[in-house]
Amino acid sequence: MIKNYFKIAWRNLMKNKVFSFINIFGLSVGLTCCMLISLYIYNELRYDSFHKNIAQLYQLGTVFSKDGKDDRTGNTPAPMAEAMKREYPEIEETTRLLTLFVEDKTLLQYKQSNGSPKSFYENKGYMADANFFKLFSYQFIEGVPSAALVNPNSLVLSEEIAKKFFGDKPALHKIIHVNSNTNGEADFTVTGVFRPVDKPSQINARFFISVKGGNIEQFMRQQTDMVGNNMFNTFFLLKPGADPKKLESKFPAFVDKYIGKELKAAGFQKKQFLIPVKDIHLHANMPNDISPVGSVTYLYILGSIAVFTLLIACINFMNLSTAQSSKRSAEVGVRKVLGAGKKSLIWQFLGESILMSLIAFSCALIITKTLLPPFSQISGKNLSLNFSQHGFIIIGFFCIVDTNRIISGKLPGFLSFVISTC
Repeated sequence: MIKNYFKIAWRNLMKNKVFSFINIFGLSVGLTCCMLISLYIYNELRYDSFHKNIAQLYQLGTVFSKDGKDDRTGNTPAPMAEAMKREYPEIEETTRLLTLFVEDKTLLQYKQSNGSPKSFYENKGYMADANFFKLFSYQFIEGVPSAALVNPNSLVLSEEIAKKFFGDKPALHKIIHVNSNTNGEADFTVTGVFRPVDKPSQINARFFISVKGGNIEQFMRQQTDMVGNNMFNTFFLLKPGADPKKLESKFPAFVDKYIGKELKAAGFQKKQFLIPVKDIHLHANMPNDISPVGSVTYLYILGSIAVFTLLIACINFMNLSTAQSSKRSAEVGVRKVLGAGKKSLIWQFLGESILMSLIAFSCALIITKTLLPPFSQISGKNLSLNFSQHGFIIIGFFCIVDTNRIISGKLPGFLSFVISTC
């Protein structure tokens, strides 16, 4: 019986090709728009969720106050990390990160066996403390994370950069000359290669160099005050059970104790705060932190657009199905004369709706897959669609389409039954 319903449904779709195309195309476009927006929102909500210690990872931020104006930033001076670790037992470990801020791209050069250099300009380079990979989780395919930045002049590359230089050969222990306007020129030994995860991170790095070795290390040794030179990103790994709010409440006393007089002489004030690393991208309330941040407000706006787009598409689908049902009263009358009951008529229209919805859903998936690369380029995000990661999104949309097809299938059948009866 069910097979017969689908046969009849397919014949009716082929008989009314223009109507079927308009209905299926409208629902497909609505689903596609909603899927693309949903993938973007999902990507924004899962920043830095892959780090093993994410529940205890916090960034130390600074609020500069001068002339009644507050400037909230994620930058801190170099000595503050160690000073706070000594002061507060709640802090288990600290690490610092510094963007190679002077240059947009850093020149990396490798001298090949034939003597000719292989050179590439690379962006998204950072300097990091020796224990950085103890706090942050990266998937190393060469080298040991805990020891990768311990020695001076150590270099950790992404898999993409390593392949550009060495192809499929091991990159470990190779010497690369790094020409940086931030840190100076020096030879660095490759001590690790990591494979970037397919989840977004605020620290969107392509390579890391050790703080030890170069101009920045000398600068840090000379810098002892905690008033100026706020250019480092400081991160804390709190001990299990430590309360970040209670720890944050102690920071005013720390600032007053160590740099209170110097701040007064400088003519501005500083306040330190903590923010969970997982919240940096959307809830930091800073214009920029390591890399550009997102906006919760924009996500609400995009979410509203997605909901209304899908709602309009579903309503349009139901309206067209209902309008078409009034033209089929003669068909319904003939079926009733031949003995068809109310349930049989409703199941017939439901079968047509199911078939149209499944076709629309399949088309939407294909269109979404096709549009993802240009959409990713426009949005500046690395978006993808696969069942292993986004299965719940696909199932969710299928359930929405399923609900829509049931409503739009039963309603025309009922209306046609009423019309033919009258």
